[in-house]
Amino acid sequence: MIRLSLEPAGFRVLRTTKPEEGLSLALIEEPDLLILDIMMPGMDGFELLRRVRRHPNLKDVPVIIVSARANTVDEQRMLQLNLPAEEVIDAYLGKPIAPGFLLHTVKEVLVKHKEYLLEKNRTSEDVWV
Repeated sequence: MIRLSLEPAGFRVLRTTKPEEGLSLALIEEPDLLILDIMMPGMDGFELLRRVRRHPNLKDVPVIIVSARANTVDEQRMLQLNLPAEEVIDAYLGKPIAPGFLLHTVKEVLVKHKEYLLEKNRTSEDVWV
């Protein structure tokens, strides 16, 4: 669903169902945004989020959490203010996700982080002397 919602809008989507593989993929690919599910085999989305936030190369990457456990304590907890830095997210979406709403949320989060993304994607060719 995520791929079908985002690729037609021009986004490149990389997917895995294994959290450990996802963390390795994120380190290699340096994504502009991560979309994490809460319920995954082995490591859950909360632990993956903590590992992402602890890693110096990923700590500032915007994160959207998706979960079938919408409107629960998890959602309220994840969106609270004053969370530890390792639990901060940008959006929480309950499943099923309407494709248009997902696309809107992704664009909104990316715009919110435009300064970070511009700096991250800057190349040496962008520097003028």
